Amino acid sequence: MRGFFGLGVAALALGCSSESVSPPPDDDGTTGCLKEELEVGDPDGHPDPFGAKAAGQARAGRLVDIVGIPQPIHGRQAIEPGDFVLANEHIAVVIEDKDLSDGYGRFGGEVLAIDRVGEDGQPLGQSSYVETLLGIGFSAVDPTSVTVLHDGSDGGEAAVRVIGVTKAIPFIGNSLGPLFGTVRPYEVALDYVLDPGAESFRLRMSLANRESEPVDFGEIKAAKDEIYGFFQGSHNQLVTAEYGFALDEVQGFVDFAGYVGKGTSFAWRAPDGPLSFGIEQSGFVLFQGPGWLADACAITTEDRTEVIVGEIGYDSLREAMRRVDGAEPWRAISGRVLDDGGAPLAGAHVHVRDLDNVYLSRTVTDASGNYTVHAPPGESVSLQAQLRGYLHDAVDVGAGETSVDLSFLPSSKLVVNATWNGAPLPVRVQVIPTQALPATPPEHGVLDEVDGRLHQEFAVTGTASLVVPPGEHRVLVSRGYEWELSDQLVTVAAGESLTVDVDLERSVDTTGVMCADFHIHSFQSADSPDPIDHKVKGAIADGLDIPVSSEHEWVVDFQPVIESLGLTQWAFGMPSSELTTFEYGHFGVVPLLPQPGAYNNGAIDWVGKTPAETFAAVDERPEKPALIVNHPSGTTGFQAYFTATLLDEETGEPGKPDLWSENFDAVEVFNDSGLDQNGPAAAHFYGLLNKGRKLVAIGSSDSHKLRTSPVGFPRTCFPFGHDDPTQLSASIVRDAVLSGNSVVTGGLFMTVAGPGGAAPGGSVSAGAQTFDVTVQTPSWIQAQELEVIVRGVVVTTIPLTESAPVGAGRLYEAAVPVTLAAGDWVMFHARGAGDLAPLHPGKKPFAVSNPIYVGG
Repeated sequence: MRGFFGLGVAALALGCSSESVSPPPDDDGTTGCLKEELEVGDPDGHPDPFGAKAAGQARAGRLVDIVGIPQPIHGRQAIEPGDFVLANEHIAVVIEDKDLSDGYGRFGGEVLAIDRVGEDGQPLGQSSYVETLLGIGFSAVDPTSVTVLHDGSDGGEAAVRVIGVTKAIPFIGNSLGPLFGTVRPYEVALDYVLDPGAESFRLRMSLANRESEPVDFGEIKAAKDEIYGFFQGSHNQLVTAEYGFALDEVQGFVDFAGYVGKGTSFAWRAPDGPLSFGIEQSGFVLFQGPGWLADACAITTEDRTEVIVGEIGYDSLREAMRRVDGAEPWRAISGRVLDDGGAPLAGAHVHVRDLDNVYLSRTVTDASGNYTVHAPPGESVSLQAQLRGYLHDAVDVGAGETSVDLSFLPSSKLVVNATWNGAPLPVRVQVIPTQALPATPPEHGVLDEVDGRLHQEFAVTGTASLVVPPGEHRVLVSRGYEWELSDQLVTVAAGESLTVDVDLERSVDTTGVMCADFHIHSFQSADSPDPIDHKVKGAIADGLDIPVSSEHEWVVDFQPVIESLGLTQWAFGMPSSELTTFEYGHFGVVPLLPQPGAYNNGAIDWVGKTPAETFAAVDERPEKPALIVNHPSGTTGFQAYFTATLLDEETGEPGKPDLWSENFDAVEVFNDSGLDQNGPAAAHFYGLLNKGRKLVAIGSSDSHKLRTSPVGFPRTCFPFGHDDPTQLSASIVRDAVLSGNSVVTGGLFMTVAGPGGAAPGGSVSAGAQTFDVTVQTPSWIQAQELEVIVRGVVVTTIPLTESAPVGAGRLYEAAVPVTLAAGDWVMFHARGAGDLAPLHPGKKPFAVSNPIYVGG
């Protein structure tokens, strides 16, 4: 799927059942068989919850002052005054107050952070916990209060209580709710419970059933209404005992759902049965619990979930689980990971398997190359070290061994230095071994590069030092589509360091033009694991001038990252957001400035609004953003506005006028591909133009994972009249978008000039006109033909023949006669030969101009 929320109706239906649908209550809200109310706790709780460690207690209290309390390391949902904390001598858990919540849960009363505590009883500041939806079907608890039920001062359990009524989860309720009828608004108390000395906390649910019949949440019936929806994958990896880190292989039942990243590890499990895997889609992972039964005319209380908290890493999580279970501890195996010269290596994974090849555990070496991992007592195991570029045979470790150093096989090094006229140049470096290397087992959770690559390095300083196995390697050094690339075969011996010096030539003349990608995701989107700086480096290494952040329901500004990297001479970064509705499509809001402390860091709140109301909210922002309809045409209206509104390609009229608003400025006609692959979007765009709308066609990458989806393919190029990114601003780029004077390029750089210098977005007179079209490419890309499109119809196809260029690139020039009538519009589409290998195998070269309109 292109982006977030590619969840189909059938997928979400896994968590819903018609048996959870109940008739509405009597007028007074009850049947009269239960008069007892759910108990509300104290509004403040213990005044010193972080004193729990010194007192040997578990404590619960409201946070009045958060000075000195570390925020989650992911930088999204923040801890605020008024939130609640559970703490003991091992862990601290922060529970959000009942106010509007960032993220997708929205209701509040959910976990904000999970952390270990230090010697002083304070959190260590290592939480990378993002968000988990706890649902009954597609409904969750909308809190009326969050209080402290037990503050723990008596030496017993500490508990934070959330009381509320179940309500449809906002971002899916309106779209999927009608499929399942009306879900009963159950009265629920959700308690977060922590015991003294525990390394886990419990989620206890109490349901006040005022009906004369029990309510079945899946204990008896086959379908399970108890769901756990994890939005964790952008910052943490899912791991299970049964499948390791092989997310694509998870199916059926699992003992627990664990999450491991750069922060505190944690695992969710049900106390009375396994979890049932539902679906993984676009970063959202759905599991179902074993279900339970709420008695008639009673308050039924059940422990529904246990969350075990480890330290950093999977091995520490499994050790914590064994301690929680009172199981026999596994034996520790320690040592160092070394290169073939005996030097310790930081950041190497160490994987543990039993002798039947069952995956058991994983850890990572510290800054001194040290590791500790655990293995079953009395059993021999196999250890394998892993670090990109190094090869290592698995080592059998005997049942009594507790200390083993792991040494990699002999290795080599490639040092690439890239320059332009002798000065360092940001480049992409790719290394492809001639002899294919063994694939990494998926359960390791360490992804290999694609297309046979060992390394894909974004060397923004111009230098890359890469470890490789001895032997022959293909070394590619490139900088996008305006530059020649270096493609060399080199042979490097064991222990040798080989320097590859490359001075690239800029062979495409784009003087005065800079190009933007308005649709880039990083790990502040639920479905992208790429760190922000990694995404920025990928953009600049591929020669993109204007990378624009486009997170789902969050606002990130790339410019401070570019400044911190010292790359302002190469690029200008912009903030925006992808307005990600679950009802009528996705939209780019360009620009949108971050608003720390505001809902979702300043993103547009669309829940409960019609498209017209949402688009009006965009207009009300002081940035005066351009609104881009992203990937407008597709198989599901969840992602595609034109599909959701049943827009007619011929007439430009919607089949669902209640959802339709024309208050948008641009259309992302080209998403991660060219005209030939985006026919439906182009047809819708043509229909709107033929209706008389003047719209702008945008091309963007929608990149979620740099490993497989490069930033800047395609990109939209604007004639700013200069080449200095430091002269740009968000408003200047926005105005360039609105002007329509732009060309979308996927490897071919095209310019179009009509009579009197008329440019895309401009106009010409009716009659016989001639347009001057030029196409430029570096030598490794070849243009093939030019199509002239009038009112959506290809009226002429012209073979492109090379002129004599200056330098190494290719130049194609054509004077194109076109006869136009009043009300027409004309676009030009250049198609390339082959693909963009070796830079981007499989990507087809193209360029498309924006429309030039015809007056009377």
